[in-house]
Amino acid sequence: MNRTTAEAKWKALRRRIKETWGDLADDDLDRFDGQRDQFVGHIQERYGMSRQDVERRLDEIDREEGADSNWGGSALHSPG
Repeated sequence: MNRTTAEAKWKALRRRIKETWGDLADDDLDRFDGQRDQFVGHIQERYGMSRQDVERRLDEIDREEGADSNWGGSALHSPG
C-alpha cells in the first residue's frame, strides 16, 4: 500500500473512531499512538464500556473502513 493510500485509510479510521466516541479529540488518538490496549482502557474508563464491547466496535470500524491494520501494526498508528 502506498503512503497516500495509508494516510487516507488512517484519516478515515480516525474520523470513524471520533464519530463513534463523540468527545474524543485528536490529542486522545495521538496520545495512544498505536497502543491499542491503552486506548481500549481509556475508552472503557471514559465511556463505561466493557473491554469486549470496545474491542468489538474497533474491529467493526476496521472492517467497515477496509483497513488492513490489525492494530498490532496498527490502526491507531499514523502512517507518517
